[in-house]
Amino acid sequence: MKSVTLKSILSATTVSLTLDKSVADALALMEKKGISSIVIVRDDCPVGIFTEHDALRVVAEKMDTVMGLSEMMTHEPLCVEETMPLHDAYALMDDKEYRHLVVIDESGRFKGVVTEGDFLRHLGLEYLTKSKIVADTMTNAPLIVELKMALTQAATLMKNHQCDYALVLDGACPIGMVTERDIVHRCAQGGDNLGDEIVEDLCHRDIHFIQKGAELHYAISMMEQHGVHQLVVVEGEDTFSGVISRHDILHAIHGAYFEHLIRVIDHKSLEIAKIKKDKKELLKLEKELREGQNKWEKQTNFLRALLDNIPDLVFSKDTNGAYMACNAIFERFFGAKESEIVGKTDFDFVDAPLAQFFRDNDEETLRLGKPRINEELLVFADGSYEGTFEVAKTPMYDSMGNVYGLLGISRDISERKRKDEEIAKLQALAQIGTWEWNIQNDRFSGSHEAYRIFDLEEGTPLGLNDLLNRFVPEDRERVRNRLTNYALIESQMGSLYRIQTTTEIRWIKTHTEFYFDEAHRPIKAIGILEDVTQRVRYEEQLELLANYDPLTGLANRILFASHLHSAIEKAKRHNTQISLLMFDLDRFKDINDSFGHSAGDELLQQVAQRLESRLREGDIISRLGGDEFAVLLDYLPRPEDAGRIAKEMIEALSTPYKLIGGAVVHVGMSVGIVLFPDHGENESELLQHADAALYKAKGEGRGIYRYYSDELTDLARRRIECETQLRRAIAHHEFEVYYQPQVHIATGRIVGAEALIRWNDPLRGLVSPVEFIPLAEETGLIGAIGEWVLNETCRQGKVWLDQGHRLTLAVNLSAHQVRHQNIPKMVEAALKKTGYSAEKLELEITESALMQREEETVAMLHILRAMGIRLAIDDFGTGYSSLSYLKRFPIDVLKIDKSFVDDLPFEADDMAIVTAIIAMGQALGFQILAEGTERIEQIDFLREKGCTMYQGYFKSRPVPAAEFEKLL
Repeated sequence: MKSVTLKSILSATTVSLTLDKSVADALALMEKKGISSIVIVRDDCPVGIFTEHDALRVVAEKMDTVMGLSEMMTHEPLCVEETMPLHDAYALMDDKEYRHLVVIDESGRFKGVVTEGDFLRHLGLEYLTKSKIVADTMTNAPLIVELKMALTQAATLMKNHQCDYALVLDGACPIGMVTERDIVHRCAQGGDNLGDEIVEDLCHRDIHFIQKGAELHYAISMMEQHGVHQLVVVEGEDTFSGVISRHDILHAIHGAYFEHLIRVIDHKSLEIAKIKKDKKELLKLEKELREGQNKWEKQTNFLRALLDNIPDLVFSKDTNGAYMACNAIFERFFGAKESEIVGKTDFDFVDAPLAQFFRDNDEETLRLGKPRINEELLVFADGSYEGTFEVAKTPMYDSMGNVYGLLGISRDISERKRKDEEIAKLQALAQIGTWEWNIQNDRFSGSHEAYRIFDLEEGTPLGLNDLLNRFVPEDRERVRNRLTNYALIESQMGSLYRIQTTTEIRWIKTHTEFYFDEAHRPIKAIGILEDVTQRVRYEEQLELLANYDPLTGLANRILFASHLHSAIEKAKRHNTQISLLMFDLDRFKDINDSFGHSAGDELLQQVAQRLESRLREGDIISRLGGDEFAVLLDYLPRPEDAGRIAKEMIEALSTPYKLIGGAVVHVGMSVGIVLFPDHGENESELLQHADAALYKAKGEGRGIYRYYSDELTDLARRRIECETQLRRAIAHHEFEVYYQPQVHIATGRIVGAEALIRWNDPLRGLVSPVEFIPLAEETGLIGAIGEWVLNETCRQGKVWLDQGHRLTLAVNLSAHQVRHQNIPKMVEAALKKTGYSAEKLELEITESALMQREEETVAMLHILRAMGIRLAIDDFGTGYSSLSYLKRFPIDVLKIDKSFVDDLPFEADDMAIVTAIIAMGQALGFQILAEGTERIEQIDFLREKGCTMYQGYFKSRPVPAAEFEKLL
């Protein structure tokens, strides 16, 4: 190319319009200037471009040209900086399939537009087209339109087919052509009656023909001579073959100059060697050389033009380091003309250390006798540019095979280096490295992150055995087999391994792909490796947390239930008996309240150690939660053996415990015992019956054990009957959810409702929750009923939400649910099933339920809070929790129990309690809701003290959903 960057081919004047201009303004300016596009700017910065192709849409869709440019322009045009090299700029435009590049300076200001015509005029590579003919480049199937076709239809076809012209045929003979520019000019002159015009009105018939076999450079000359962008291609006298356009020509010759460069350089090298070979022979050929002087002058000029348009630094030196030739950009590097450079060395232009560096690299290339590549930081003499260049040097040989110099090409790789550095940073951030193994010479190489993962200095030479030594012995042979044997049968593989560094063992995940020669022999492998040490450790921790109690290290309830299930299946197969012992510490809460939670945790750890020391090999012990433990005796010869073991454990656990703080505490233990298959058929029944036996032991005096007896079996049967009735109620949809409004005191607006279950028994009618909820708690069906209430409330809430009612619906959780159900999983499933919003769901838990298993409950509440669920303490003030514990729970709402509200504002004690609760809740950032409000005096008192909401008969009793909607 004639210049290095876009800046050199830009016009001194720029044409642009602002956003407030109309399409008509743009069309008029395009006609006046004879240009194919208008750039739209804001504060001198391009924000759009309006091209002749955009004008097609105006005609095709019969748009009014008075419309603003912003409605018709192409937004976010392809913008490039004026410093971009011409070749890179055209490659970008060709890749994006654009026909205009908007050129900007480094501050983003508009500098001009470069079109295909600009590139064609400045390529300077006409010689590359001499070997090509029109037939190689033309378009065989151009867009054809008829003379009588409506101009708007023709414009539509040109727009849809991305064509800047359309050909008019008379039979098979081309008679005219209509172009984008014709339509733009017609539009600019006044487009009011364009809808009535046809192609014949605008078609120009002075088309130009060219033979199919003509050389491509002749086509370029014809276009320049006649000032056209298209030529009609014919074969013979009048056989129409196609159309060749300026775009076709430019696309055909793009990139050809690189290939031609190598051929010319090789040719010149051979000619130079030939000239130096025999001076006597050259004298004999003097006459022939004079005759061929013109030919050589042309070739020299061609070579000079070619070299000067290469964006890379090209030079040649003799074996002594003296320059023999260079191109124009290399002249910029030294700040001198080629005539001033030839015959001199690097020491004449750069400082001695840098010159010696260049010289050392030259000598190494000549010594090796083969091409060599290295990177160099080059600073242009005038300070205009500084960057990293990849320098390729190759020896030049004469016809006798003697080295007489070297050829060098320096390519700017600064941008590539920057991207490589970004990739390296991303690899380091993701802890992912890349590597390559040359199987033929057994050499490994890798990225910076790959060497870091293997704890090796970057660039360390590595063979297969060197790499294998980095793996732990247990994985080493597996890696070797996979790299050597798998390469013979598989192209890809991946696995997880461990490597040993100087400080730790790391886990790495690899993926490898093999490459093969024609004989299917592996020649190379490339791959990625990821440091997954933290992930593996995290997964191990998750597994530990999922299956083991973090305080005692014992199996948790989930793992214990799994072991119990397996033991039951084994006992069924072998017809053996197993026993389940459930332990509960007596008065453990007193220890917590007296000495604090840390002392309670220490006591639980010591209890776990004593229990473990008394177990047989193969027995399983678990901390079910709180101060409750369970032991599974996998094989039990006689039923009474379970009681004997329980007695021994009670005695072992009754001896004093000495805590770290010096305190000595005594704690007893009660035990419930069940046997399989006598007392249950599955793990759920065994756990439930063991809990009943434990309850009986604690009720009979504590410090004792009790088997699940016939009396408890009768109770279980009664529970099963009750359970059947309740299950029937669930199956037959006998339950209904009532809703009691929750009112914002300050505004009087209903902001939510509490969901309350009612049982419509077909025989007894409406059954109060007071009658069946305790029964559900005893039978364990409260879990299924509570889950049904949650799902039904979320379903109804989604209906109201879709109707525009932004209500928060509160659902009660029983102590049994908190103790035995996975509440977060159940809530997540209900929300997903119904589509109800998490932040509009509130869960109510009583103080007593919160304090039963405090640590587990706190963890559960935090999970629910993270999901966006609101949390409330129900019946606040009636439980036994210490107010100091309150700040540990992630609570949103405190619900003052009805018993404190009933006598407001007449009972002094209740007034003081309610005032204290409200003040405390406000200090902790809670909302306060008063339950059981029935009179206006209560509301006034609560409003005065700062209570947030109220709920009670004053607004409404609990009512069905249909009646509740009437209150909204």
